[in-house]
Amino acid sequence: MEEQFYAEQLLMRLHEWVDSSEYIRVKHRLPAQDASLFRVLPEWRPYLPPGVTHLYSHQKIALETALQRQHLTLATPTASGKTYAMALPARLRRLSRKGATTLCIAPTRALIEQWRDRLSAWDPSVFVASYTGDTPKEERARIRAEAQVVVTTPDMLHISLLPYHRGWSSFFSRLSDVIIDEAHTYKGVFGSHFALIVRRLVRIAAIYRARPTFLFGTATIGNPAEHAELLLGQEVTPITENGAPSGGRLTVLWQPPEEQSYQDEAAGLLAFFVSQGVRTILFGQARQSVERMVRTTRERLPAHLHDKVLAYRAGYSKEQRRAIERQLAEGALLGIVATSALEIGIDLGDLDVSIVAGFPGSISSFWQQIGRAGRRQRSALSILVLKQDALDQYFASHPEMLLERPAENALVNSNNPYIFPLHLLCAAHEKPLGPQDISLFGPATEEALEQLVVQGYLSQIGDTFYLNESQSPAFSVSLRQAGQRLTIHTASKKIEETDLHHAVTECHPGAIYYSQGASYEVRVLDLSENRIEVVPKNTHYYTQALIDTDIEIDHSEEQQRYSHIQLHVGPVLVTRTVHGYITKHNAYHTILDKYELKQPLAVPLETRACWMELDDETIELLEAKNYHAAGTLHAVEHAMIALLPLFVLGDRRDVGGLSIVPMHPQTKRATIFIYDGFPGGVGYCDQAFMSWKELARATLEMLTACTCASGCYSCIMSPKCGNQNRPLDKAGAIFLLQHLLHSHF
Repeated sequence: MEEQFYAEQLLMRLHEWVDSSEYIRVKHRLPAQDASLFRVLPEWRPYLPPGVTHLYSHQKIALETALQRQHLTLATPTASGKTYAMALPARLRRLSRKGATTLCIAPTRALIEQWRDRLSAWDPSVFVASYTGDTPKEERARIRAEAQVVVTTPDMLHISLLPYHRGWSSFFSRLSDVIIDEAHTYKGVFGSHFALIVRRLVRIAAIYRARPTFLFGTATIGNPAEHAELLLGQEVTPITENGAPSGGRLTVLWQPPEEQSYQDEAAGLLAFFVSQGVRTILFGQARQSVERMVRTTRERLPAHLHDKVLAYRAGYSKEQRRAIERQLAEGALLGIVATSALEIGIDLGDLDVSIVAGFPGSISSFWQQIGRAGRRQRSALSILVLKQDALDQYFASHPEMLLERPAENALVNSNNPYIFPLHLLCAAHEKPLGPQDISLFGPATEEALEQLVVQGYLSQIGDTFYLNESQSPAFSVSLRQAGQRLTIHTASKKIEETDLHHAVTECHPGAIYYSQGASYEVRVLDLSENRIEVVPKNTHYYTQALIDTDIEIDHSEEQQRYSHIQLHVGPVLVTRTVHGYITKHNAYHTILDKYELKQPLAVPLETRACWMELDDETIELLEAKNYHAAGTLHAVEHAMIALLPLFVLGDRRDVGGLSIVPMHPQTKRATIFIYDGFPGGVGYCDQAFMSWKELARATLEMLTACTCASGCYSCIMSPKCGNQNRPLDKAGAIFLLQHLLHSHF
């Protein structure tokens, strides 16, 4: 079998097993690519990785850029050699500066161990150490004093290295390079926290007179240079041309039969390829769905192949994960079912097929996941199994929007008012803040410092600001949430933490809460004590909150005027009131019962929104044509939120909406709001404002392509709607978008 046609041969085998012609909606071919190789200077060859004699073009450019002390971001596909490209400059730099140190930051412990092992094997003469919460205390002093390369997580950098930098003075004083791997994962709230941690790192390095070069490695995203500059606060050179070889890829969009769930269909495809001896990875979107797909796959395989298929997800012990990773790398497994935990970095060995069960939420993640299969000399087969979701079905009708358009932009907001002050307090603990720090942290620093003084957290003496507490505030700052945090626990143990806004909607009394595959019933929600009490409970139902939403506009920062619509963006106050909940059957999703809370729960959310004010004539026109005005606006709101991930690297679950007819009390018009679901906002709605025309067109195309009569989960229905998807008017939504777009553009 010719290697370049291997993917087509696999698809032919699949067609022999089942008539796939009615299920394949799209086939897309990426041709094979030859390597673009460059010789390196003879004096550098001894320092290349074992077996490497040439550099790919992007590796060569990265090396030259870094050696000129320019910060860079390397945005090339999976398996293109980013690890060595980022690590080589530091190794060559140590030739002229023997004691130079390198800090490598990776988002997962599995990646940290991979970095440590690869760098240690590459240069055994250098002391490479991982520094995580698992590092034995008796080893930490030696690492601080002697390590030349330290590999750590953002969390350990935040709570350990930076607050206790005096113990790391020898390391920081010689810091030459900072490698930030999988930089695309630093987006939204996590990315906003991380951007401020990076600024704190720059500040600490400067205390010890070090000016390291920053090297970012990222998946393919729409704004690699801008994103890296948002994280660092300095100019960054992008390197995006890939010089690594590829065997090519055949990508298929697969529509399951109506009677089959997309997860069962994906498990069936995995079972087929495993039965053929073809090494395959299947990605699911949640822990529980991954476990179900493993079980379903094994049910369709003979007994002797059951142990050749395993699951990989968060929640497993470190020893379990390492054992699975080892079996993968050694080729002992034929099938692996994983969450996004395997989307990044970890060496999986050679895989030939990748299956993605449902669009993973972003184009960037999609390419990362399908890219986990593929060899440099053999073509790979990738299958996206479509679910009945607005975005999946939009891609079925418009595959070019998935397969040929650039990936989304990754957004961070380092000036988020709920995040920014926390890191100023952390920085003040590390060293009192002065005028020189304003340029580092940005123009919002002065006002934020004044507020922290008024609130009693800082004291000002002259032009210097001192922390009033001696203990580091870093331990109380969660990097993955913004605002108030609550602890979820049973009588005997802590389960996890959540933020205030999710607590009210997901952890109200009577709610069923899921964590690591187990289900719990919420007994107590105490907002004053930041405490949620739960008890284990297995049920045949799940719960969904009943929510009333109000939005108060602070002010409009920017607006666009068209003939029938006024578009705005700016800060708002969202108040979501949970007054009750319903129970739904786990399997059939039918409503079983409805309950009212004894005491409604309301929490204000200061965030950002994009809102659309419609003129009275348009509402009158809708009513004249017998469309349901409120249902029309509600349907447009749902559909636009569903397609927002086309334009921003985020999750539709992080965005909320509200539509008001006949008028909002402030705008005096019928209004549709789309708002960020995080305190202070992280930029999702600003992107919606900037991309409104494209978003509206995509929404109209999705609605007209859906064949349902009056609305379904593939177009206007939302699984998170607090009003139980009532009212909705699909025909009215199509008419309204046509009216707005054809009138304006």
